[in-house]
Amino acid sequence: MEPPMIRPGQTPETQEVPRLVAFFRNSAQGNLAIQLLIGQGVPSDRLGVTGPDRIEGHQGMILSIPIPDASAADRLASLCRKLGAEVHRQRP
Repeated sequence: MEPPMIRPGQTPETQEVPRLVAFFRNSAQGNLAIQLLIGQGVPSDRLGVTGPDRIEGHQGMILSIPIPDASAADRLASLCRKLGAEVHRQRP
């Protein structure tokens, strides 16, 4: 595999965004959650995904979800819980 190309240019300073970490025991539920989260306005380029090949036992999926504002945190957490995830809030 080739190393990624790095393009020159200035990158703007970004503020640390709070995140939710959701563990799905079934990766199919995690895939559905990704689709629903993107539909709720979560930017797909900021969504962190750890697939089953990197998890002990090779089952499940971990999502690291950026939280744009405080009101969205509860809504996105309840969406993930309805799909069967264990949700934790990550401290910045």
